[in-house]
Amino acid sequence: MASLSPRFASTLRSIPSTLIRQSNKPVSSIRSSSSTTIHYQQPQSSSSTSSPSTKDPSHPYLHYHPNHTHLTLSFLPNPPISKSKTILGYLPLENATLDDFKEEPRFLDVLHDSIKSGLEQDKSDTIKYEAETRPTDGWIHITDERAVPPAGRIGETEDLIGSVYVQEGKIIASTYSPLPTYRLITPNGVLTLPKGLDTHLIDVLKKIDEEERK
Repeated sequence: MASLSPRFASTLRSIPSTLIRQSNKPVSSIRSSSSTTIHYQQPQSSSSTSSPSTKDPSHPYLHYHPNHTHLTLSFLPNPPISKSKTILGYLPLENATLDDFKEEPRFLDVLHDSIKSGLEQDKSDTIKYEAETRPTDGWIHITDERAVPPAGRIGETEDLIGSVYVQEGKIIASTYSPLPTYRLITPNGVLTLPKGLDTHLIDVLKKIDEEERK
């Protein structure tokens, strides 16, 4: 398995610095595949109160929500309800590596619906500019900005979120198609949408969260 990038290793290392509390409770470890070991304070028993949620300092929206068995990852600060569509996925509390991340399939549906509606509303100036300056009609990729390729190059398949057709410099949002090879988390980091689409996704997630709590 490939080693984690410094950015993703930093993401994992950031978890315990804010979650560890002063006590005599046993401490478990979460390891990245780059052999970085971090420590997370486990609750004393199943009846203990879960540790507080934590903001990742290396990502603009990522939050960790721990319970007694795993960490839930989301882009909202408050712990989501069980099986919420706002959940990116889960990591175990002990001996966690990149391969242990479990995606929440319903989040991917929300992500792609959000991108499509964001394209319809011209939320991203960078994607709009790319479409307007494209010399011919054709497909452009929506690329995760955790790993932006050099100009004129196509990103890695795991970083290509979807594709959309451009005709006469205009984005045809109805043609947006998700790419099945995309991964929410890679050694380069966690999902980072192009500017404009990122805030649109957060707005969508907030509305979903409100509906789920009714």
